[in-house]
Amino acid sequence: MKRPVHRFVASLLAFLAASAALAGGPGLGDRLPLPIMATAVVGRMPSFREPGAISVLAFVRTADAKGRGSLRALDGAARAQRGKATVVAVCDEPVSLVRDFAAAEGWDGGAAFILAADPVRHAVQTVFGRDALPALPTAFIVRDGVVQWQGAPADVGVVLAEVVAGRWDLGAARRADEQRRLWDAEMDRIDAMARGGRHDEALAALDVACESALPAQAAQCSGRRFALLLSAGRLDEALKVGDGIVRNPANAKQAAGLAWNIANTIPGNAKALAFALRAAESSDRALSGKDAMVGAILARVQYLSGDRERAAETARRALSCADSKDVRTAIEEDLAVYAPTARPKPPAR
Repeated sequence: MKRPVHRFVASLLAFLAASAALAGGPGLGDRLPLPIMATAVVGRMPSFREPGAISVLAFVRTADAKGRGSLRALDGAARAQRGKATVVAVCDEPVSLVRDFAAAEGWDGGAAFILAADPVRHAVQTVFGRDALPALPTAFIVRDGVVQWQGAPADVGVVLAEVVAGRWDLGAARRADEQRRLWDAEMDRIDAMARGGRHDEALAALDVACESALPAQAAQCSGRRFALLLSAGRLDEALKVGDGIVRNPANAKQAAGLAWNIANTIPGNAKALAFALRAAESSDRALSGKDAMVGAILARVQYLSGDRERAAETARRALSCADSKDVRTAIEEDLAVYAPTARPKPPAR
């Protein structure tokens, strides 16, 4: 008798089917290729062979912002499942660089996960194949040596909790993964149509795809339609779709995403900017003004709308909420544009 899928797991699978960014390597249900050889900088490398063991194997780079954010997410997942799962992050960078990074982060002995360096890319090639250049960061969750899930390290925590609790349904995950692959291929085809100026065909194809989309994929449909209409120059139609999104967003940041699209597509259009300002303000309110990136988007739209003073004020608030060096640097660069330091007056002659 087939085991029923736990309600939370079913919704989680739908979300991850649309959000996971796979980079190749073993598929769901395949055995993890071994051995995983890398130089541990923090902790000790496991064998990944222990019967009944649950582990995470992530590939990241300390040199890019996304990789550093992934390491924070992995540390959180490791702390939440301490003693129940082993979390390993492998960096294809020199040992000295990874060691310096660990020392700067204060993780020497304090991290809940294992951090390792793989400068000769032995582990990378074992998992992904010889001469492989996988898109990083990416992570695998493994139970009894079998891959249960692959996706973005930021999503590891919620999936790992389900695997540890015994609620993870590998069969359902494989079906959701195949649906995600088909969806991604169709979205790539639609994007290619739009780039080629075939906007009507792209919109029609999107409508067809959205009719059979999983819930998390369907949540993307209105935002994709907005972007396609915007790129087609059909502003009034795009803003009508955008109004619906602002009234009922899929998540708190979605409206800000529309504003960012406008800021990068038609920054000089007054009508579009008025909508972008309303959209960005909506996300900012929903997040109580405490999300640095949403604040940065709002500041950009305020600046493009001609309100330099408010843009600087919003950027300063966003800067106070930034929780990473990369985000702080980006906002500081914007702030230098919104509120440039006054140049000293030349001495009187």
